[in-house]
Amino acid sequence: MSMAKVFYSRELQKLLPVLKNELKEKFRGCKKLAIKIHFGEPGNNYALKPEQVKPIIDILNETGFGFFMFDSPVAYNSPRRSVEGYKKAAIQKGWNSLGEIRTNDDFVEIKGKSLTYQVCRELGNADGVLVISHVKGHVCCGFGGAIKNLGMGAQTKKTKSSIHSGGEPVLIGKCTQCKTCERECPINGIKVTDKPNFRLCLGCSNCAYVCPANALKPKVNYFDVLLAEAANAAQSTFKKFYYVSIINNITRKCDCESNPGELIAKDYGFICSEDGVAIDRAAHDIIAKDDGEVFLIYNKKTGLQQIEAAEKLGMGRQKYDMKIL
Repeated sequence: MSMAKVFYSRELQKLLPVLKNELKEKFRGCKKLAIKIHFGEPGNNYALKPEQVKPIIDILNETGFGFFMFDSPVAYNSPRRSVEGYKKAAIQKGWNSLGEIRTNDDFVEIKGKSLTYQVCRELGNADGVLVISHVKGHVCCGFGGAIKNLGMGAQTKKTKSSIHSGGEPVLIGKCTQCKTCERECPINGIKVTDKPNFRLCLGCSNCAYVCPANALKPKVNYFDVLLAEAANAAQSTFKKFYYVSIINNITRKCDCESNPGELIAKDYGFICSEDGVAIDRAAHDIIAKDDGEVFLIYNKKTGLQQIEAAEKLGMGRQKYDMKIL
């Protein structure tokens, strides 16, 4: 399998000339692009800010691409739960200063191996999709980047909920009361007595991964597999696509949290690629090289599971050739 091209720099200004050429080539002939981006939960001070993304938007304006910025409403209790509430929250954060904001739950259904995914229609209707992701931790998948951006953010509220519930554990064998699941739950939601008591569950599937007795399995499939299937389903609807990730302000939890927790790694800069699997693997490797397995330490999961699953589905390649600028 050939390697994917990845471009990386600690400084955005060094990456911008390459990114400009990449976008001009990749989106040649496109008139209207969708920018898939997470506008951030109100109160989260580490999520992406408009000023961080503006230099990338400036490239689109300079090269004549029309665009709109898009994200979908969430399933949990939040101002971002409704279309109107999410748009208001994005405006309050200043995203409208960069261009048009769209958020809705309109969808097309894409049948995957485990679920039928409701992929946001706006993305597939655009001439191309520029996926701008913030790399950070995530309590369910350990690590969140491009795959997470599409696996959750390009789906309807119904699909988001189905992924979380589909990853919840089911007891299928005899519990030996070893308490491994209790120790490895990232939210301390399990208490083992004669068997596991799932007091709080987000469906991360970690207990099913680590059970030495193989007494647990996910209801539908592992969270990471469902996430990767959803991301692949979304990408399959895009006419053209390209990925940019920002590897700064790396918190334990994701941008969906009003309090994302502490910073768990240093700032590493900016990365871009036409391959959504390679960009996540490269970002993960950059962080792990200097800061170690911080996602495993803080979230009980390396984050590689979703990347491996996405590669198996054919979404992209883990092997990459990285040019450092």
